[in-house]
Order: sequence, then structure tokens, then C-alpha cells
Amino acid sequence: MINPKRSTQLVLDSLLKGPLYGIVNHRIHSPVTLDAAENWNFWTEPKSPQVEWLFRKYPPESIRKKHLDFMLEQEHSKGIEAHYDVSNDFYALFLDTSYKFYSCAEFKSDNETLEQAQTNKAAHIFELLELDGNEKILDLGCGWGAMLKFLQNSGHKGELTGLTLSKEQFAYDRNQLGLNVFLTNFITETFENKPYDRIFSIGSFEHVKPKEINKIYQKIYDALTPEGLAVHQFFSLERESYPVSMVMTQLFFSGSVLVTHDVHIKAAQSAGFTISHDSIHDYKPTLRKWYENLVKNQERALDLVGLETYNRYITFFPIAWLFFQQGEAQVHRIVTKKSRHY
Repeated sequence: MINPKRSTQLVLDSLLKGPLYGIVNHRIHSPVTLDAAENWNFWTEPKSPQVEWLFRKYPPESIRKKHLDFMLEQEHSKGIEAHYDVSNDFYALFLDTSYKFYSCAEFKSDNETLEQAQTNKAAHIFELLELDGNEKILDLGCGWGAMLKFLQNSGHKGELTGLTLSKEQFAYDRNQLGLNVFLTNFITETFENKPYDRIFSIGSFEHVKPKEINKIYQKIYDALTPEGLAVHQFFSLERESYPVSMVMTQLFFSGSVLVTHDVHIKAAQSAGFTISHDSIHDYKPTLRKWYENLVKNQERALDLVGLETYNRYITFFPIAWLFFQQGEAQVHRIVTKKSRHY
């Protein structure tokens, strides 16, 4: 049966924010649980050229920019809390059981488990950090303490500190893992207890607003020791600055807008860094695995967070898969070394 209120909302959303936004929002607010197979196929199977054009070109860029600039005015905490402070138990239903990484893993073969792939990722970042075991390290946007836990398990003896804006993550890191983590906005607040030998971030630079990119790289540069380096994993836009997808993404990460990769590189170099490593990694297998895990645990997920949140996440994973499949963005791991000045 057609619901007039839902139909009207779909039309209004599609006209004002584009059909991509409208359809995503319509499916998130479905009055019934979305069918797992139909939902994945709906987003990942090819569309007609006409539909693809609408999804990529409407609304016009001037309207997109106006809307996104408005969304960027809100505090970082609003979008972070809405996405991450859902339920630690809910996230545990689909993240890896070893570390709880909520970021792109490194699948070296189709047969690897999510746990092995996330360990592969952590091992690569560990290698990029060039550690001797005694460095003082700061993790920006530490999530559920995954990389800090990996460092501890690897025998690191130096001081480890993590920063997060999520109250749920903060409670988990402190109470469950006993980590030295603080509830702090790493983008706007001063780094305490500096300098650091190493600073890294995994999946948190996506929440740095475009006007803040230069400032955060300079802030990191200034907080490092003379021989320090920083490692970052993040995804960035490959083509245009205000794609339609960024309007739709506000349904999942309100107030966050990506920049093109060259903006990151120029900001790092402008701060004084030398880029010694920049590699590209495939997010799609991780998103697929998270989707399968969540669907497998559907009943428990509905008990924990309810219908709308469940539908939101099983919509988010395939639409994110499509985002990377169509090459709108790429996951990068970069190493930025503090340049020596003589």
C-alpha cells in the first residue's frame, strides 16, 4: 500500500536534494526491514544512463555547494555522535572480533577473514610508522582503540594516547581496554603533552572540514619532534569538489564533506612535510563483509537499535561500496615526514 506521506517526502527530497538523496532516505525510513539481497543488488547493479546521470548531476553544483556549506556550519560532535554513539554492542555485530576497526581493511586474498584483513592493515600501518618500540605516539580519532591495542600487543613500550569525540568509544576504550584515551576534538582543541614522536589517524580525516585541512596538517607538524612522522589512512575525492554523493552522505555523516586528494597533499607539503609514501587501497571487500555480518545478526541488531537504524546501516554499506566502485573516491595511506631545516 502506498503511503502518501512517504511518497510526498520522496518527491520533495528528490527535487530539493536530488533523487539519490531522496531514494536513500526513502529506503532508510522503510516501515519494514529491507530485504538483504534486494537491497544490495538495488545499489550495486548497473543503472540506466538516464538514472546514472540524475544520480550524478542533480541537483546542480551551485545548489549542492549551498547546502553543503550550510551543513558544514554545525559542530563536529553532532555528526560524530549521531553516527558512532549508536551502541557499542551494535557495532560489535559487524566489525572484526579481534580489534574492532571501523575502517578499510587489507584483504590479500578472497579467502581471508575480516579479522585477518584488519590485522594485515594494522601491520602495514605499524611498518609505516617506523617504530623502535619506545616512541611517544598520538592516535587522532582512535575509535574503539583498535590500533592502540595492536601496538600494545606488538610490544610497544612508549606512551600511547588516543583522542575521540564519541562518548561510546571513549567509555569502551577506558573501561574495557584500559587505554589512555581522552574525549577531545582533535581538530579544534590543542594537543596536550606534546611533542610526539609519531602521530597517526585511521579513518578520521574524513571528518576534517575543507577549511580545516591546512590547519590540521600544520598542527600535526608543530606537535611532532624534529625527527617525527605522521601516518594517515583516509579516503578522499578523486574528481569534483562538490559531487552529488556528498549531499546524500549527509544522511550518514552530517556535517562531513570530503576534499580531493591533492588538497591533502598540498596541505601536508605547505606545513613542511615530505610525502614519503602514498598508496591506494580497496574499501569494497570490507564494506561487503560488514554488510554480510550485519545481515547475519539482523535479529540482534533490531533488538539493540531498532528498525530505522538497522535499515540506515544496511543502506549505507552498499551505497558506500558503489561510491568506491564508481571511482568517486579512493582510500589512501600516506606517510608525512617532518622535513629537516638547516
